[in-house]
Amino acid sequence: MACPWTTLPSLHSATKSQILTLGFKGMQNPSTSPYPKFQRSHIFPPKTQLGRFTCRPVLALPEAPNSSSSAAFKEKTDAQKGEDEDEELYSKILEKNPSDVEALKVLLYGKMRKGKTKEAVTYVERLIDVQPREVEWRLLQALSYELMGQLTKAKRLFKEILKERPLLLRALHGLALVMHKNREGPAVFEMLSKALELARSEKRVTEERNIKILIAQMHVVKGDLEEALKEFQDLVSENPRDFRPYLCQGIIYSLLDKKMEADEQFETYRSLVPQEFPQRGFLDDVMIAAKTESREQLQKDFDTEFSSNRKEPTATMQ
Repeated sequence: MACPWTTLPSLHSATKSQILTLGFKGMQNPSTSPYPKFQRSHIFPPKTQLGRFTCRPVLALPEAPNSSSSAAFKEKTDAQKGEDEDEELYSKILEKNPSDVEALKVLLYGKMRKGKTKEAVTYVERLIDVQPREVEWRLLQALSYELMGQLTKAKRLFKEILKERPLLLRALHGLALVMHKNREGPAVFEMLSKALELARSEKRVTEERNIKILIAQMHVVKGDLEEALKEFQDLVSENPRDFRPYLCQGIIYSLLDKKMEADEQFETYRSLVPQEFPQRGFLDDVMIAAKTESREQLQKDFDTEFSSNRKEPTATMQ
């Protein structure tokens, strides 16, 4: 399956806090992208919206136009025009062949980039009809319903995936977040503990470690930063060469406003993450966001994104 995000805008269109939150939610597996292929469109959307996050408005004095800003504006306008033309072209292809997978994918990712989740669902469900064994589409379907605030349906869809693939990390992650938003409390950790025991019993070492990292991250989502630090420190003791726990600890220390400790963890992360790691640039942006955003803003963004009281924004659900 071709990567749909290769021509999307870069991370500079996101706020620091959004980059940080995205990074924290996506660091389960160091051998893959921090986000699965269908979620990459949430990381690199247009400047006005960031997938599931609505960007904060930028308040600044107006600037006199210059050649570089004019060129950037023209480039952005041309890109949007090109994308709209692509959507029109592939819509016509679908009229002739409603099962054309490539056309469905182009339109799906286009809707996701624009934050039009409700419209995107129609395409992902058509893809499921055409490719019922493709788990990516089922994961995206569940994610989309979560984004629209339909948590009961999202939970059911994630659980259906896990019946077939009980150690699929993306499904475990999605289910854990939906359960947290549903205020299911300890049941989140009970569910993850069962998955962890299964991984151990089947001697699935990679999955076992990834689930441990997910459990530690869910403690942060819950707001129990001290317990999360303990979990990550245990993970470091088990494997001091894995860069993920250091990056996560740096984020936590940033939330605790412990700059010296955060810098130490970030430095260790930088020394361990391979230069050739495909997503190093993205994770470096996560680190920079944690180092430069204020503690109050970081906490506010985490509370906003992960609060069980949170309601999905309706402005981008078109």
